[in-house]
Amino acid sequence: MPVQNTDLMVIQQGTTAYKVSAQTLKAFFQNGVTLNPATAAVLGGIKVGTNLTVTADGTLSANVTGALTYKGTANLTAAPGTGVTTGLAVGHLYVSTTAGAIDAGWTGIGGRTAAVGEMVLWDGTKWDIVGAGASTGVTTVTGTAPVTIGGTATAPDVRVADAVASTAGAGGSAGLITAVQLEKLNGIASGAQPGTVTNVSGTAPIQVATGTSTPVISVQDASTTVKGVVQLADAAAVTAGTAGLVVTADQLKLTNDAIATAAGGGITGISGTAPITITGPNTAKVVAVADALTTAKGVVQLATNTETAYDVAAPLATKAVTPSGLQANYMPKDISKLTLLP
Repeated sequence: MPVQNTDLMVIQQGTTAYKVSAQTLKAFFQNGVTLNPATAAVLGGIKVGTNLTVTADGTLSANVTGALTYKGTANLTAAPGTGVTTGLAVGHLYVSTTAGAIDAGWTGIGGRTAAVGEMVLWDGTKWDIVGAGASTGVTTVTGTAPVTIGGTATAPDVRVADAVASTAGAGGSAGLITAVQLEKLNGIASGAQPGTVTNVSGTAPIQVATGTSTPVISVQDASTTVKGVVQLADAAAVTAGTAGLVVTADQLKLTNDAIATAAGGGITGISGTAPITITGPNTAKVVAVADALTTAKGVVQLATNTETAYDVAAPLATKAVTPSGLQANYMPKDISKLTLLP
């Protein structure tokens, strides 16, 4: 459906959106709009220049004169065939495939000697040889170990041989080392000497006595002031309150349950229905209301007008939009409710 004169559109001036009719915009553009020239960085208008043409429907075409067009290879010692002469145009270029005297049919260069790989170019009236003595490409490929050459003379296969372990004598050959040997060498510390351990030290709670070649290593006991090892208490030790032993989580739970049972009195039970949640032990219940989700009811916090903006850097998914926020940041579905452009 085409745009009607009475259709409404939106114009933003500063931070305020206004409604405007299509007829008003049409009149504005028909009265003349200055179009900035296009640049490398800015979109704008252009004018048709040299070698450019524009058709009635706006199609822009370019006519590049003097451009080279590679047409293929040709035997210059024979007369040009219809494949060369048909549609011959300035800039057509061929590459010679045969060495020898050039046939007279090649206007401008007939009688000259052609070399394989030379190029000839049609300038509109005659042929010219360009790139005289041009290279015909690589003809021979050789390699020195570990480079190997396979394949054929016209399609060589160049490869690098795999490394192998040296077998020349017990010590190998100078300059050769295997990956296994290198890994072993990398694992030896600088200045290392054969023999036994000569010095041992430890960081608390590790303790070392006689830290030479026969060290005695131990771990100090834990206390209220230093780290160390501990011993677990059994049920008898818990009952007796034996010092220096630690209790386990299950032993501590038994004690806590006993205290909770002994306390008694007051509210004996409390429950809640979603989104209300109840947590904590019987003697210290915590009542809370869960946050709202897309799948469950709960409490929400209202978003400010700034947090409701379309281009806010980090949109919040946990706050609710207010009518005030919508009015401040978004257009109504029916834009006729907007203020008319002054």
